[in-house]
Amino acid sequence: MYHCQINFYMITEQNELFTTLKQLSPLPHFTHEYMQSANADAALTEKADVILADMRKMNVDDTLAFLLSHKLKEAELILLADKEQTELLSTNDNADITDIWVMPLSETELRFRLIRLQKTYKMGKDFWQTQNYLDSTINCVPHLIWYKDKEGAHMKVNEAFCKAVNKTMKQIEGRGHYYIWDIDPDEYAKGEFICMESEYEVMDKRETCIFDEKVMIGDSMRELKTYKTPLFDLDGSVMGTAGVAIDVTQEHLYQQMMIKNANTDFLTGLYNRRYLYDYIDKMQEQSMAVFCIDLDHFKSINDIYGHQEGDRALVLTAKTLQSNINTEEGLIIRAGGDEFVVLMFGTHTPEEVEQMRLTLKAQLDAEYAKDEHLKEISASVGAAYSQTGKKSYDLLVGEADAMMYREKEKNR
Repeated sequence: MYHCQINFYMITEQNELFTTLKQLSPLPHFTHEYMQSANADAALTEKADVILADMRKMNVDDTLAFLLSHKLKEAELILLADKEQTELLSTNDNADITDIWVMPLSETELRFRLIRLQKTYKMGKDFWQTQNYLDSTINCVPHLIWYKDKEGAHMKVNEAFCKAVNKTMKQIEGRGHYYIWDIDPDEYAKGEFICMESEYEVMDKRETCIFDEKVMIGDSMRELKTYKTPLFDLDGSVMGTAGVAIDVTQEHLYQQMMIKNANTDFLTGLYNRRYLYDYIDKMQEQSMAVFCIDLDHFKSINDIYGHQEGDRALVLTAKTLQSNINTEEGLIIRAGGDEFVVLMFGTHTPEEVEQMRLTLKAQLDAEYAKDEHLKEISASVGAAYSQTGKKSYDLLVGEADAMMYREKEKNR
């Protein structure tokens, strides 16, 4: 995919060496430019990607010092030297010298070495391309990506990871979990973190695993869905792990919000009929009192003052019920329109249920009477009660509903 031009520079008086170099066919994705001079030239040295310097008629120390001071940092430097010079140069442990070729070489030997040099050069560019692919891919991903050794030191991370922990890649490289996430080991032990333990599990199982983990990012605890996989060494042993973490905190909040919206009444915030039936289906059978509540003269409020005041009456009803009913022992439902249902759990006598019904009505009527626009409203309340397993919820509602309508006729 990439394109690379190699600028070859040969320093030699022997034209046959340069001729052999120019006969080198470029590999795919490469083009060549060839330069030659009898002595080292600063301008040509600074331009070259590969320098082949025939040292046999030159002062080794001076020529080498010149080339090292002028060549590009990443340029390949190959010295062509006779046997005596080779022994001298071999004592020079300079990382900027790529190779030393002992001269003389036959044309066939020289061509072989040039082809091998060419392939090695391409291997380096292929590695660069692979590294570029990897970096570009992981850094464009908004999720956290990391690579660790088996001791837990981070060897490579992406930009999203750096942003999450507020540290640079240089600060992160080679460092462990506690430092990177600013977690005290004692706090880690006491908390709900499982990050390090999950790494050990992945390495033990030698397979990709998925975890739900929590980490402190900034000032907030974030929920992460992490995918971790083992990294294998050349001999097949596990040498570390690679991981991807997706922040699902907001997703979970949205999910909870959707569940809440599906199960609650938008206006009053009370549970709705849908939640009620789901709740009844899941709950264990127990003694229960059911209270059905309907507002008298509610329609007239809407007709006279408008629906805004009608909505205010419904909200007032909900708040009054919430203020006077222990929701740990009961459940408050807006069944629809101006109808409400209250469930009270536990064993009661018929007299206690009746007293609760009268108390609910009195509490509601007292609140309506305080409001100029709502004082004409009153509450009709019906009740029904059953001990464990004696009557179904639907049967209880039917009985409470029937009583409520009898009360409503009286209130008219």
